[in-house]
Amino acid sequence: MSEADNAWRIEVDGAQHDVDVDVSTMTGKIVVRLNGEVLEEDRIWFSDKQIRFPLGAHEVQVEVDHAYGGFSTRSALRLDGRHVEPLRR
Repeated sequence: MSEADNAWRIEVDGAQHDVDVDVSTMTGKIVVRLNGEVLEEDRIWFSDKQIRFPLGAHEVQVEVDHAYGGFSTRSALRLDGRHVEPLRR
């Protein structure tokens, strides 16, 4: 598991939602899921990736970036611009 593999449980408008990010260190493939459904599949190669999606009247931003000189990746989630701590590390 890389530092980019993270999960968040966020509450929006009284409902809980699960956001999961999985990143393959071998292929650079990123998979972002909302409540178990795939929202986006992409790859991270030479530049960092930002994936944005609406959740009700709110905006969720998932950031995946390179760490340790490009030998690893990490991810973060922001809800309406505020950082949200992941469930697992």
